[in-house]
Amino acid sequence: MRIQAIFSVLCILFLFGTLVSGGNQSAQTNNTTVNQTESTLAPVISPQENLMNYAFEARAFALEKGKETALAEFSNPAGQFARDGKIIRAYDTDGVLLADCTRPGDIGSRFITDDHDAGQIRQMRDLANTGGGLYVDAATGNYWFVADIDGSWWICAALA
Repeated sequence: MRIQAIFSVLCILFLFGTLVSGGNQSAQTNNTTVNQTESTLAPVISPQENLMNYAFEARAFALEKGKETALAEFSNPAGQFARDGKIIRAYDTDGVLLADCTRPGDIGSRFITDDHDAGQIRQMRDLANTGGGLYVDAATGNYWFVADIDGSWWICAALA
């Protein structure tokens, strides 16, 4: 009986030793490392968010400088809103193109045919009238960010 008790204690010690030493690897490999650099990680900005920021920059410019100055700048192919593969287009509420540095010949053309027009410009105008946002063409996957300026005209940031 005494041999059995000693044997049982030895088995328990053996099992306990195995669990602590081999089975609990996290206790042995728990190396705490601290990043002691002072660098700041920049958030990753999606292309859609980048376009949104571009539209907000153009909207702020238009509100600060006025409609005529903004339209001239948006139409300038060498202007500050024709950079990094992005442009700003401006339309009035009837769908008349007011500014576009890539299509100067179309400025003054109306792109909403009537009240029942279901085209992109009509949909973007309606989006601008309800607060703006990202417009995605379901057929092509192309996207634009639309923003209202003052209720009488609106812009869309586009990839050139």
